[in-house]
Amino acid sequence: MSDRVFRCRGCCSLGDKGRLLGVYAAGALFAIAWWLFIDGLCTSESGLAGIEDWAGGIAATFGMIVINLIDKETLRGTDYDDRVPWRARLFLFFGFAFMAGGFAGSVAVLVVKYATKMDPVPYLGITDVAQTSLVMISTAVLWLSQSSEEAHFIL
Repeated sequence: MSDRVFRCRGCCSLGDKGRLLGVYAAGALFAIAWWLFIDGLCTSESGLAGIEDWAGGIAATFGMIVINLIDKETLRGTDYDDRVPWRARLFLFFGFAFMAGGFAGSVAVLVVKYATKMDPVPYLGITDVAQTSLVMISTAVLWLSQSSEEAHFIL
């Protein structure tokens, strides 16, 4: 009897080429995210971009780094020390909190800084939100592609 809640045998097994494709896809999404943001900076009016425009992407990127540095086996709690899985889960929570805070911050900047002005297209604000969204999707793709080393997928 297993202690897992859900198990899907073989339906999400990616294999070596699938894992490699997932890592490449996550890297491409991450590069597109930052490229969109830099494009928004280059096409914005001079003096309009501030640190608040950078903060969402930096926080989401930091959250991505924290999340993907955590060893997945440590989260299961099979270690001999009970404090290790607890610390890993705490850092996982902090990583997700950074990503969620970055996304919420970019949406707040879009609404407060760009949508309240009567600019025809708040392109930099839209690229801020798109950047943090793509970084979050990239994190999920990388997490799933790195977690699929077993023959089954844990939900």
